[in-house]
Amino acid sequence: MTLYIISKNKIIQKRWSVILSSFHPIFRESLPSSLGGDTMVMIHDNVLCQLNDIQKKNLFALHVMVLSTTPTFEQARSVLALGAKGYGNTMMHESYLVSACQAIQEGNIWLSPEYINQMIQELPTMPKKETNPLEPLSHREVEVAILLSQGDSHKEIAQKLDITVRTVKAHATAIYSRLNIKDRLALALLLRN
Repeated sequence: MTLYIISKNKIIQKRWSVILSSFHPIFRESLPSSLGGDTMVMIHDNVLCQLNDIQKKNLFALHVMVLSTTPTFEQARSVLALGAKGYGNTMMHESYLVSACQAIQEGNIWLSPEYINQMIQELPTMPKKETNPLEPLSHREVEVAILLSQGDSHKEIAQKLDITVRTVKAHATAIYSRLNIKDRLALALLLRN
């Protein structure tokens, strides 16, 4: 998958080129006129706001991550609704930037943990199903699953349950595997339906 990085900001371009060098990115200050379907685009929101509706429609048919100098939850929601596969801060930690690229290349959606937690908090509570979706889990995994679905961080869960963060992560992995889901957002949706 070809990675295009679109930004007019030279400082950001330099930073991203170092962090994402293993992806062999192509840097541009504007969106190329045509891009193939096997293309990932990381675009600075300053460039995105200059595109017309047709350009945006064509852009969001691809694997797109929007990065903002001043990210907001509202903008995250807006670009995801347009079809973006990811959203984050232009200066986010390099490990997040790399994991975002990997996730999007694998066909997943990437958001910062903070925004995932906000989305979980905003999910409506649905009437309980007659079957318990947590039935395959142990008692401790059920406790962890409930806290994960409420948006608690691994550290918060570890403190509440008096276990290590590493143990919480192990339980989370087991929970996702047993319930055949990918992440805490899917878990929250499963438990709220």
